[in-house]
Amino acid sequence: MPFDPWEPYRDLRFAGTREHPVHGPCFIAEGRILVEDLLSAGRAGRLQVVSVAATTPAAEAARALLPAGTELLVAEPQALSELAGFSFHRGLMALAKVPPPPPPSTLLPARRLLVLPRLYDGENLGLLLRSAAALGLDGVLAGPGPGLWSRRTVRVSMGAIWRIPVWRVEDPWPFLADWKAAGPGSEVVAAALTPQAENARAWRPAARCALVMGPEDTGLDADQLAHCDRAVAIPMASGMDSLNVAAAGAILMFRMVEPG
Repeated sequence: MPFDPWEPYRDLRFAGTREHPVHGPCFIAEGRILVEDLLSAGRAGRLQVVSVAATTPAAEAARALLPAGTELLVAEPQALSELAGFSFHRGLMALAKVPPPPPPSTLLPARRLLVLPRLYDGENLGLLLRSAAALGLDGVLAGPGPGLWSRRTVRVSMGAIWRIPVWRVEDPWPFLADWKAAGPGSEVVAAALTPQAENARAWRPAARCALVMGPEDTGLDADQLAHCDRAVAIPMASGMDSLNVAAAGAILMFRMVEPG
């Protein structure tokens, strides 16, 4: 039975990657801005874009942006909404091949690194990737958690997932130990509300610094903190006791790259 090119766009509300019979694991990007960025990466040869699904009003503009070999699929807005499983008003969606992960050896030269041993929410992951890319970090070392290439993570990251190296491993701590041993003066800093944590306003990161952010519910546990050289915390006001992990990560990553 021939492959239906529309099939990867079906029921996208909670979609992860989609298996393509020719291209293997593929991911979905949605929305004009994100798809146009994806198409730019495709034309530059950084990603392979399999197809673009466009509403009729958006199709002509999309046609001029297609990388060679990318199929354009066109449907009325209502038909595309019914296929996707939600009301879709963004005009464009695209299917692209999941690129190969960066080799573990390329982690070692990183000077500014975000480490996420465990996350549970794809939106937080996407936001952290977006902040890491926007603030100029060298990469993200991620343990188990939401799919890096799920529709939600890709959408919230606004393309950061294909702009910054992300090393996904089952246990990040041995990789982090190798990273620390690769450069003198390397430091692993935990984001943690502990009594010993340094005030983020006074924090001066080392020349090589890895920032470790814990999961949304419990933060870093005692065993994880033992892998870190010190802890840093954002002071709270107005009776608040914590920040969302993505908000805290953005603040601390800004401090990582701020000139001393």
